[in-house]
Amino acid sequence: MMTADKIKELIETVDRVSLIDAFVADKNGTLSGKIKVKSGGNVHDTEWSVKISPTYPFRLMDMEPIHFINSALIDYSHIMENGSLCKHPAEYENPEEQFVHDLGQLIEWIDEYYIKEKKDEHYEHLVVNHNLIRDQYFTYCFAETQEEFENEDYGFVSYANIAQGRKNKKEILNFVVQKFTSTKQVRKIENPCRISRAYLNLESNYGIYCLLKEAPSAHNKFIIKDFDSLKDLFSQSQKDFIHTFEKQYRNKIQYFPLFCGYKLPDGSIHWQAMVLHMDDLPIEPFHIGTGRNRVWHTDFKSGKIPWCQTEDISYKYFFGRGAMPQELADKKILIMGVGAIGSTIAESLTRCGAKRITVYDIDDKEPGNVCRSAYPFYSGITEKTQDIIDALQRISPHVECDSLKSLLDVVVKKIAAEEKDMQFIAKLFNAYDVIFDCTTDNQLMRVIDNSGITAQVINLSITNYAQDLVCAFSPNITETVRLIYKVLNRDTESDLYNPTGCWAPTFKASFNDIACKVQFALKHIIRMLSEQEPRENFYVTEDETNLIINRL
Repeated sequence: MMTADKIKELIETVDRVSLIDAFVADKNGTLSGKIKVKSGGNVHDTEWSVKISPTYPFRLMDMEPIHFINSALIDYSHIMENGSLCKHPAEYENPEEQFVHDLGQLIEWIDEYYIKEKKDEHYEHLVVNHNLIRDQYFTYCFAETQEEFENEDYGFVSYANIAQGRKNKKEILNFVVQKFTSTKQVRKIENPCRISRAYLNLESNYGIYCLLKEAPSAHNKFIIKDFDSLKDLFSQSQKDFIHTFEKQYRNKIQYFPLFCGYKLPDGSIHWQAMVLHMDDLPIEPFHIGTGRNRVWHTDFKSGKIPWCQTEDISYKYFFGRGAMPQELADKKILIMGVGAIGSTIAESLTRCGAKRITVYDIDDKEPGNVCRSAYPFYSGITEKTQDIIDALQRISPHVECDSLKSLLDVVVKKIAAEEKDMQFIAKLFNAYDVIFDCTTDNQLMRVIDNSGITAQVINLSITNYAQDLVCAFSPNITETVRLIYKVLNRDTESDLYNPTGCWAPTFKASFNDIACKVQFALKHIIRMLSEQEPRENFYVTEDETNLIINRL
């Protein structure tokens, strides 16, 4: 535990730092004092109030246990609204070492950002505090649009409800923006967001947007908090439009979002929304001029702006923390058989940024499928294809999902049995770039192999107890699968799971048994399809410590 005497002793060991006011503990154990840091040259030295938590060096609720505060430096980078330095220090178990390191990080900030006035290349969005608005939180998600906006544009926003959330025991109302409709010109122009049809087609609510003259910022990093500071960023036409919207919807809605857009350094637009209630609007009309020159104008009243949370869910941000290569994400993917293997692949590809997925299966999802597939119990018994599509659309607003009718099985095999019109089968499957065959249907496997398909087909199957996962690429899938199973020489007939009734037995394995091998295989398949490693048939086995990829 840190003490005032220990702090004084440590400060004396750090060059350029001196103690101004001795540290004193309050009733909660927080130590407060003041230090000076020499800058050198013609730059003024800086003084910092310091607050140290009694838990130091441990963070609580992700809050740093030490704060260096100087409100006079708020215009500099990484100084927060309360004047404290924003930092992310390395962690030390020893509080003395941690304190010396923290002082070193303060000195480093002074050298880089105070003396040299360094500006970071990456842009930080304006800091907005997400406060309760009438005892509720509001969050609006938006994405980049298909077209650009005119300067000082304005119009309607269409947005849809999605699932409600909870925060600090309060309700969060969540929404997704569907499109912007400009009314600046006589002809209305619709500008949809780049999200999937599943979200664009949801029932819409309406708000308004205004593209501001410049960012609504204080100190170039904090959001403006009062309407008096904001009003000059709106054109008169935009203010009048807000009033017109209010008159039109006064008795139809209780509140609406006003989206304030501003351009970022890269030319894109960020939208920050406020929630305005009809019974307490911050805007009012008034007359200016006299006689024939008397006209109506609209402007904001004084007051605090009810900003809410907005999130940019554009593809580059939604998958910014990790995605498959873009050239693969753009391909049309068909997944045949969405059981234990296929449903896991569908979910993983969606989370990796796939944009176009079609699924096919002849079965319904039942409670017994849930334990080792990517299905919820809550949706009950339903078609597997519909259930997995619902799941994928809930995961990503950027994936377009479709399904093939189960009748495909009849059509394809009837054509194959009659040995005619095989070009139809090839044309059907060549509408896709990549096909994952997870059906374990050997007859379908042979038909696909013999139909002259040019699309890349990947056949995946798994042995009992998920001892091995087999992956074969077209062409010659049938021959490859037979060869691998012959090499593995597994017992595929005994100790299977027999469901109630007259149904075919299936292999035994838990979700973990299956998923670990599927994910490991999919990692290499993605790399192979992206030409980051050779495209080779393989099978995955394991020993006591490792998963092993065996290439053919």
